[in-house]
Amino acid sequence: MAITDSVKVGLNRMNRSAQNATLGTLIQGFQVMTPNSLSGTTLTKAYFEPTASATTVGVNYHKLFAIGDITGTTAYGFGDPAKPTTGVMACFGRTSVATGTQTDTGADFRVINKLVNTGANTIQGAYIKAKNYADATVGVVKGLFVEVVNEGTATTVLGIEIGSDGTVPTADVKFSNGAYLVSLTTAITVNSTTTTAPAGSLGFTTHATGVGKLFMSDGSKWQYAVVA
Repeated sequence: MAITDSVKVGLNRMNRSAQNATLGTLIQGFQVMTPNSLSGTTLTKAYFEPTASATTVGVNYHKLFAIGDITGTTAYGFGDPAKPTTGVMACFGRTSVATGTQTDTGADFRVINKLVNTGANTIQGAYIKAKNYADATVGVVKGLFVEVVNEGTATTVLGIEIGSDGTVPTADVKFSNGAYLVSLTTAITVNSTTTTAPAGSLGFTTHATGVGKLFMSDGSKWQYAVVA
């Protein structure tokens, strides 16, 4: 449906600097959000401030931001079949050379819980899914593809880095069969150091006691991993 001139005028009147997110220029349904939502010392390009959550009859899920919300197997018809299509892309670059030691981030997803929940709920930082339906055909289905390209000078190039806020995670990776990959900085003594990792899980440490060896959980203790 085409947007009429009167609708454009009405929407553009909402373009006030006092708002957290302004509409900017509206051209035939294409919305450009103007920048500079300032919160404390953080400058945000596009800012959405949702209202407080509330229990609503008939609502099972809450989504803060959705593009092409998938509710079934119906194709949305977006994209040229002869060309690759990207759902969401974030690109940025400075207009001058950065001289600091800060980290630039392409995408930052966070879930922060500050309440005491009585249920055994789970929080996820990110959920990525690639699904090929039963009647559809593609060559390859990938859940995640990570690529790093260093055409300049970099001291270190990493594909994936797993970090923490200081709390040692139960496992760095959980595989589809339920087994863990566990990296430790504490000592591992074979048939002595206990573990809660499921049987078959792999572990290693940077501690002097156990460094250089690969361990496998028997369900209660770390044993040496054996290659038959």
